[in-house]
Amino acid sequence: MKPFSILHISDLHRSPDDSISNTELISALIGDRDRYIHEDPKITVPEAIVVSGDLIHGVPLGTIDYENKLARQYEVAEEFLDELVKRFLDGDRSRLVIVPGNHDIDWNTAKQAFEQVDTKDIPTNLPAIFYEKDTDYRWDWKSLKLFRIADRDLYKKRLDAFWRFFEKFYTDASGLLRVQPQADSSLFSFCNDRIGVVAFNSCHENDCYAFHGSIRKEEVAQSHLNLQDTGHVFDLLIAVWHHSIEGPPYRTDYMDVDIVRGMIGRGFRLGLYGHQHKAQVTPHEIWLPDRERMAVVSAGSLCAGPDELPTGVSRQYNVLEISSDFRSVRVHVRAMTVANLFLRANLPEFGGNTFVDLNWEQPKNFVGVTINTSAAQMRLVVEAAEKATKLGDPAHAVKLLKELKLPEGSYERQLLFDAASAANDWQTIINVTPTPYSILELVMRIEALIQTNEYNTATETLDRFSKQMALPVSQEKELRNRICANKEIKK
Repeated sequence: MKPFSILHISDLHRSPDDSISNTELISALIGDRDRYIHEDPKITVPEAIVVSGDLIHGVPLGTIDYENKLARQYEVAEEFLDELVKRFLDGDRSRLVIVPGNHDIDWNTAKQAFEQVDTKDIPTNLPAIFYEKDTDYRWDWKSLKLFRIADRDLYKKRLDAFWRFFEKFYTDASGLLRVQPQADSSLFSFCNDRIGVVAFNSCHENDCYAFHGSIRKEEVAQSHLNLQDTGHVFDLLIAVWHHSIEGPPYRTDYMDVDIVRGMIGRGFRLGLYGHQHKAQVTPHEIWLPDRERMAVVSAGSLCAGPDELPTGVSRQYNVLEISSDFRSVRVHVRAMTVANLFLRANLPEFGGNTFVDLNWEQPKNFVGVTINTSAAQMRLVVEAAEKATKLGDPAHAVKLLKELKLPEGSYERQLLFDAASAANDWQTIINVTPTPYSILELVMRIEALIQTNEYNTATETLDRFSKQMALPVSQEKELRNRICANKEIKK
């Protein structure tokens, strides 16, 4: 089976002033796709897209008319993403995941929510206050002044421009799992609900004075419960956020790695982020009590300027191929090296290769047994089909059950026959029983053929399988009479 492929881009930094236009960028991505599907190893065409933050470049503090300039930047970002979805996903916006980054924060609005703290009002236990959860205090090293959030309601509006874009982008999208503006996480599903994706806002308490990334631990726990409440049993859970989880000395713009450990313990096996403007693939592990691993993958910046890229790093993006058993990922890194065109990147940190592989174990239950996600998913589907049938909607039950494997003598196979009969869905019965496994299935197939006026096929079926199934003579005679009677009535 072919892998499930995800286009992972980050740090778009879109702006009307960018030296690379949307048209050039889309053309470069399409041209690269046309190359990598024929390379060795070839890469599967992406079926989903993840954008891990920094959609726009943002505007500096003190910018005149900053609101309109932010709005224009988001217009450029939307034009780019709209065209990207059309070209890669046939216009299906439900298969594109977006999270905010620090460049999406409106610093000018954040600044207005602060007030400077007078020297005489500085708390005596200031060092301890800085480490309090969601503290209102900020220290500005540039001015060597202390500030405090004086207007929390205004402070919350620092991401309003992003959320307006977000809401507009998904307004007419169908097939979304749980996507809401202003929420600290949203839920998406890929690959026929086999992959669950949680898109986290890692900009909690991030502003013009506080550059760190943060996801509330309560939100990680709540997203886990929200996934449970969907009724799906996913084969793979993916977390998406923006900020990196490590940084160089004297930098404070990364996120506490303990947040990622909390994700691992809740079954997430793949984490996607950006922010650091270079590709990186790292396994992170915890013991509960057995080792549990998460592949944490950073995408480089798709369109940051030269002064924003790390030394020796060009613009990059990733293509991720998730194996058909959902237990490993191959990360391909693409780099813009020649004439604003993307090609495969040969990275020293990948041993000179253009890709790297990482695997993980499936999540375990509370007694340490590996969760059989396929069996659990089948149970959920069967339960939903039973409920639909009892509530008088057998057609929905048929729709659910047709997607399952229906082995001989299985309960779910019999449930499908019962639901199809109740819904008068004779064609489904015919399709499922080209070779009936029992006398009951033979009788149901003949009945379905009679109901669809396929009398000759019904007779042929009876001729072929009556002896093979040891069909009682009396029952065979009754079925032949029924075929003839209905055939005469139709005449």
